[in-house]
Amino acid sequence: MLIAILVPMLPVFLLIGALTVWKKWFDRNQRRDPINIKVLRGPGQSVREKLGRHHEDFDSVAVFAIVIGPIFYIAWATRWMDQAGFEWSKHTYGWFEVALGLSLLVSYAYCLKRLIGHGTAARKYRQGLAAELASAQCLTQVMAEGGLVFHDFPADGFNIDHIVIGKSAVFAIETKSRKKPAHSGRESARVTYDGSKLIFPEHIETKPLHQAARQAEWLSGFLSRGVGESVRVVPYLALPGWFVETKVPRPSVLVGNPRNPMFMVRDGFGPALGESMKQRIAHVLSERYPAVSETRSGHIQ
Repeated sequence: MLIAILVPMLPVFLLIGALTVWKKWFDRNQRRDPINIKVLRGPGQSVREKLGRHHEDFDSVAVFAIVIGPIFYIAWATRWMDQAGFEWSKHTYGWFEVALGLSLLVSYAYCLKRLIGHGTAARKYRQGLAAELASAQCLTQVMAEGGLVFHDFPADGFNIDHIVIGKSAVFAIETKSRKKPAHSGRESARVTYDGSKLIFPEHIETKPLHQAARQAEWLSGFLSRGVGESVRVVPYLALPGWFVETKVPRPSVLVGNPRNPMFMVRDGFGPALGESMKQRIAHVLSERYPAVSETRSGHIQ
């Protein structure tokens, strides 16, 4: 009888065992990665990595939720067989069945909570990734005018979504994705910026402005130390899909739709940067990125 119970679960156990053996064998492979050059990050790469981890965790919890029921059934059926030999008239219910049922409910509640958590986070990261890709696509325009663009720049404990070396300054760009109201119309897509806060149709925000300012301040110090001269960094908050109405002439943090980024490679931000300075800044930025071998786990066959 026990064999009849275990046989349906055998493929699952074999699959889990085979994947475990494969992972251990793959991790022990000592052959070296052939790529030893600096490969800069693509737009939204850190977001992609977080999204991938949530997808993996979601799948792991989903598999656990699928197999936990048969496992609990096997435990109950084994006890049933030992007690009554599968005869209903002889089977009695007691503390074991109560404990087993409660454990099953707690396990499913735990799985449901984890699945909802990972699913919610994945949706958030997908939305953020779409916004970063949209900003990156818009920023390709500045390259035609000599601007240099870097994505997903690794700083101290955070990432700067995009960096543009423009004509007269460096721009540290933070991208935010905010959903619009359900109703359509021009006003539903308008955000008013008074220099200190963002007034959306249904809420007000200030944290993204502070974040963009902090990141620009850090980048200015980092670049200034790297090139040995003061480097001006302008904070810019990108809101893809929104019409931004700025009420002050020169706010400390620029806010706008990244669809029109050409101001970054035009006059208006002080003396022009020389080509030599641009290249020095670009070199300092490039050196900050980790080598490919430092970012990959495992080895390539």
